[in-house]
Amino acid sequence: MTTGICVVGAGFWATSMHLPAFAQLEDAEVRCVVAASEESARRTAERFGIPRWSTDLAQAIAAPDIDLVDIVAPPFLHSEAVLLAAAAGKDAICIKPLGRSVGEAQGMLDAVEQAGTRLFYAENVPFIPAVQEAKRLVDAGHIGRVFRVRASEGIGKPHSDWFFDPALSGGGAVLDMAVHSIEFCRYFADSPVASVYAETGTFVWGDRTPAEDTAVLTMRFASGAIGQCDDSWSLTGAMDSRFEIIGTEGRILIDNLYRQPLQVVSAMGSALAPQGWSFPLPIPGLVADGHLDMLAHFLTARREGTPSRSEGAVGLEVLRVVDAALGSARTGVRVEVNAAGKHNQNHHEGAIA
Repeated sequence: MTTGICVVGAGFWATSMHLPAFAQLEDAEVRCVVAASEESARRTAERFGIPRWSTDLAQAIAAPDIDLVDIVAPPFLHSEAVLLAAAAGKDAICIKPLGRSVGEAQGMLDAVEQAGTRLFYAENVPFIPAVQEAKRLVDAGHIGRVFRVRASEGIGKPHSDWFFDPALSGGGAVLDMAVHSIEFCRYFADSPVASVYAETGTFVWGDRTPAEDTAVLTMRFASGAIGQCDDSWSLTGAMDSRFEIIGTEGRILIDNLYRQPLQVVSAMGSALAPQGWSFPLPIPGLVADGHLDMLAHFLTARREGTPSRSEGAVGLEVLRVVDAALGSARTGVRVEVNAAGKHNQNHHEGAIA
């Protein structure tokens, strides 16, 4: 069965990631694209052979041939689009961050639950082929017990001016970039974040935004594992996208900017990861960013009614960590995070709650 899709947004992520991926999926048909301007909507529709375009979000989502709403617009539109989709009985996919605040994201999940629809959280990191292969090795015991995880995501400048306006974006580099690093660390620690300490600063873009352009987070997981996130809009020269998983019997390095991104050292040994460092051949069908596999996974989960690896609740949990991190950066103390999203009252209530 073909899924009729309305794509909300016609910027970088829509035109460079989601629309090219949907074009490769036989069970996906993008039937409408929504953008802020007629020119942008029309240009994107013509470029990708989409039959309709619109600037009317509610009308486009309510169209009877739309089954799924894919939200790749700026964060200030995420809640509105999800609520409209839920009201129309349509499932939705939403890129990161899920919302500009914990409260906004919770409202989105409440609306979806009440409507009986689904909300998928489009965080691509767990779907990157090298990350999936690393997870397979970790789960098979190749590096022993994981006790430390580390992620670094950096760019020199956001790709659109709206990122610099916290009213539109919701915040700075923590909300935009660290969400990737936090989810990577959560994925491999396989444990809730118990507390976080953060240092942030605005070193490069202070004339454009009051938000932070640089952040370093240290997290303690409920399991006792330690996580570190290094994220920025202030990286000169080139972007950064590196991950590391350290275990009691080995470690794995992932560098997404290299043709062969995966390096493994394992005391256990195998054809893929013999004792000592190994540099396995490129993973068959390697797609560096993981968006194709992610969207295909969401379509399958929706069609078959099965759980997905990234439901909307994942985005909410990440925002709770972001909230605690911003509170820590402002107060200079470690902030605890619990399942209810409430911080230890001896500390500061987070900046985006």
